[in-house]
Amino acid sequence: MTSASNAPFPVTRWSLVSGARGTADPARRRAALEELCQLYWQPIYGFLRRRGLPQEEAQDATQGFFLSLLEEDLFAKAAAESGRMRSFLLGALQRWQRGEWRKSMAGKRGGGQELLSLEMMAEEEGFEAAGGDEDSPERWFEKKCALVILEAAMQRLAAEQAAAGKADAFAVLRPMLAPIGGAAPVSHEEAAQRLRLTPEALRVTLHRLRRRFAEVLRETVADTLANPNEQSIQEEMDALKAAFSA
Repeated sequence: MTSASNAPFPVTRWSLVSGARGTADPARRRAALEELCQLYWQPIYGFLRRRGLPQEEAQDATQGFFLSLLEEDLFAKAAAESGRMRSFLLGALQRWQRGEWRKSMAGKRGGGQELLSLEMMAEEEGFEAAGGDEDSPERWFEKKCALVILEAAMQRLAAEQAAAGKADAFAVLRPMLAPIGGAAPVSHEEAAQRLRLTPEALRVTLHRLRRRFAEVLRETVADTLANPNEQSIQEEMDALKAAFSA
């Protein structure tokens, strides 16, 4: 899919999986894995912490899981997870944790390799950003994956707005689109004043931006599917909404 500006979006999340699974080039496989790791380490790490693993053990397990995707070709099982990124990752993690992670962590921390900075994980930034204490690990994982998708869509829209020379205006309006990224809320009056717009002009601008964000979000959701179609995209959109409904 392409944006309204006809600029191609970056490689899709599912194509990263397919590329890592299909290429014989170790460098390309690792590059694909590292990008997935950066996107999804918080849902994985948070799931493990909520399963009761201490901080350092969860750090090791997160590293080990992503390395196992590369070294043990767990990407080959992706098709069995209905072609949904979140289902694939959670299913692969649960299988790996049941049978492999203690063995893989028998050596030095991180298995001697690092895809993620242990210092970054030690900060646990965002660990409690989704869900409450009553959430199961699986429920927390779903909520955190939903936040990953929202943030990815927001970053795409930000890049699109910057390319159109609207970066400053978008920085003001961004907190009014979705409560993510830690941005402080802005009132309509303050936004209109900062952008030197009339209330009516702000309303129209915000309406158009929200509509575009909805389109970009739908395209971002489609990127997490192996075979996106109207039904599967809508099912994932419904799952995204459901992740924040309780």
